[in-house]
Amino acid sequence: MTLMKKLVFLSSLLVLAMFLYQLALPAFSQNKYAMTTLLRATRDHAILNAFDMMQGTSAEGALDIVVKRKTRVFFKDLGEINKRVRDYDALSWISPKGEWVIFINEKHKNAPPEALVAVIAHEAIHNDPHNSMHEEIVAWHQEARVWLELKRANPRLASIPEGEIALVDRLNRLAREYEKGTLEALVRANKGYRDLPETSPGFTDIHARLNNPYLEYLVGTSESAQ
Repeated sequence: MTLMKKLVFLSSLLVLAMFLYQLALPAFSQNKYAMTTLLRATRDHAILNAFDMMQGTSAEGALDIVVKRKTRVFFKDLGEINKRVRDYDALSWISPKGEWVIFINEKHKNAPPEALVAVIAHEAIHNDPHNSMHEEIVAWHQEARVWLELKRANPRLASIPEGEIALVDRLNRLAREYEKGTLEALVRANKGYRDLPETSPGFTDIHARLNNPYLEYLVGTSESAQ
């Protein structure tokens, strides 16, 4: 085979591979964002499905932040980062250069996309280097609200037996605490948060943020001086 024929053959294989990859990607229903935009954030099909599901729901603001901040989202063995966080369900990390990554524990790869949506909705709130008890309370409440919304949209989620999917068990517990009005107490009892300050930039007025969890914090506003 001549060099030219080899090049043509390899080019044809590349085009075919790209075509097959596109076929394997989820068929997006809302299309607020182009596939090329979302592929900058992840290459994982499960997370792409979650991104699609976020559109048109109360989690859409989280997706807006992920896209605007050029965030990468992927599954990872969190124990490789630090043994202390190996059992976390997810983790937001911002590099010294300001690059933002959301790690989802790889043990949740087979969780329903609705569960991944709820987790991303939580982690998107942690989009700066600061954290606080107020911020965690808002994030957990949003996670529970998104899960309840998606459970209403897909009643089959309620039929998942307890103990079958760890992330679903967690979200169901959060939803129960949310509905009882005791979720804030659960967050405050978390030993991992005991050293957090009560407030952080953008989270001094917790009630306003509970109503608008994805409100961008702009440096220079009156709140920044508090």
